[in-house]
Amino acid sequence: MRLRVAISFFLCLSILQLPLSGRQPIPPPVPLGMQAVTILQQSVSSLGSLPSDSTALGSVSLVAGSDAQVGSIQIQTRGTDQSLEQLTTQDGTKQTVFSRGYASALNNAGSRSKYSFELAASTQSALFPLPLLSGILASPDSAYQLIGSETLDGTLCQHIRTWNTYASQPDQQFLAPFTVRDTWIDAKTNLPVKIAYSLRAGSGAVPSIAVEVTFSDYRAISGVLYPFQISESLNGTSWLSITISSVSFNTGLTDSTFSIQ
Repeated sequence: MRLRVAISFFLCLSILQLPLSGRQPIPPPVPLGMQAVTILQQSVSSLGSLPSDSTALGSVSLVAGSDAQVGSIQIQTRGTDQSLEQLTTQDGTKQTVFSRGYASALNNAGSRSKYSFELAASTQSALFPLPLLSGILASPDSAYQLIGSETLDGTLCQHIRTWNTYASQPDQQFLAPFTVRDTWIDAKTNLPVKIAYSLRAGSGAVPSIAVEVTFSDYRAISGVLYPFQISESLNGTSWLSITISSVSFNTGLTDSTFSIQ
């Protein structure tokens, strides 16, 4: 009796190990990080080929407390790791420059200040999402997390979180928390809808500013999709509304445009 039971058990195990006729083996689940990479790759592909440089001009309306102003903006990028935002209003001209991990700001009085490493880590402009997202994908130190599906203003989006681990630069790994960015990508068009991040000049009790940039009215310029309506909020309060008027690519910008000195 015991022998028959043992033989039956052995036969059952053998049958379970055989492939089922006409059925493909079930593949292992794709890690959420890899799913996030795929979604981000699809988004970058939908935006078009990365230009060597870009210059966008537009008008702005700015609200700072009870003070409302209008003015103009210039947004420039070069490659995946250089950006410049120049904002001109009645108060004067302000400029923020990011170049390969370093950043500085020019105030209305013409005085330039260099940012701390912590603040520079999150200063690259998000107003033109293609260079920023392309740079994240190109870096072997990038980490990815798929937060999940969320609806923003009636649009179904995939929420992805990314950050720089600095795995190849151990002495800079303390900067990793300052590089976290959340991106919401339209599930239907694959286009970025919002990018959110925090600006902090240091760790510990140093205060942070929560920044949210939203995009709409994408238009094709020389095969590249550029958002012509951009809004930016600080700590949940609407701050800047941008309407792009012109965009040009591959005009020959050099390192000198993005000097942080």
